[in-house]
Amino acid sequence: NCTGIGDFEDCSGNTDNFCPAGVSCQCKDEQPFCRCNYYRVGWKDYWYMGPKCDQLWSTVDLILVTVLPAVALSFVV
Repeated sequence: NCTGIGDFEDCSGNTDNFCPAGVSCQCKDEQPFCRCNYYRVGWKDYWYMGPKCDQLWSTVDLILVTVLPAVALSFVV
């Protein structure tokens, strides 16, 4: 429940069924959301995305997702 709770403060009540274990539930505009974890290993950054923090992304993934379509488009043109 996020009624009356400030932005980016922890949700009140039982949040076990809303966010996965180890992920905090926080509020924004009186709506709950899962605050996904992130970490760094060497030069690579890793972070979880999605409404339930179930998608793991890395710096390399982001580069491939943005660069490969641009390269393919340039070949088509």
